Amino acid sequence: MHRALVDSGLKPGNWVVFPGGGGGVGIQGVQLAAAMGMRPIVVDGGDQKKDLSMKLGAEAYVDFTKEKDVGAKVKEIADGLGAHGVLVTAYQSYKDSINFTGARKGAKIMCIALPPAGAVNLGAEPSTFVFNNLSIIGTLVGTMQDTASALDYAKRGLLKPIHEVRGTSRWDESVQALRKGEIAGRIVIDFNKD
Repeated sequence: MHRALVDSGLKPGNWVVFPGGGGGVGIQGVQLAAAMGMRPIVVDGGDQKKDLSMKLGAEAYVDFTKEKDVGAKVKEIADGLGAHGVLVTAYQSYKDSINFTGARKGAKIMCIALPPAGAVNLGAEPSTFVFNNLSIIGTLVGTMQDTASALDYAKRGLLKPIHEVRGTSRWDESVQALRKGEIAGRIVIDFNKD
């Protein structure tokens, strides 16, 4: 997440959207973006993820299960224009990512999630990319400097680990909850615990 935020070129005060931001990867990005002075917007579903997101630095939360036009709501929050950046950590959100940038000139969409081959099309009219100077950037791994920076944020209390530890007896239940998008943060299975 740190590398994606750095590579995005986003600056303090910029609006950045985290579709699926209440999950394990996204919530770390929300915390890092807030620590870097950005203005995180989380798009996810449910009150548990809303509470977690707002507690850990999101400036706004858009619940896709309650909001009819999620893109319009994001644009409204982001100065009526749209976000400066979108960090896609949930591949199902690629189809909506361009909508979150609205009319914002120079917006960046950071591709982080890896969908199954052929499952996603980021297509839009070429005029959308040209007239809005829109960039789509892939980002894969961080450097040792990214790790050091993230650890420094954690040491300063700006990053919190968000996970629940469960024993192996709750394996199936945990997998089903993850599939349904019911987990805020992460689940860790302790193989030494039943």
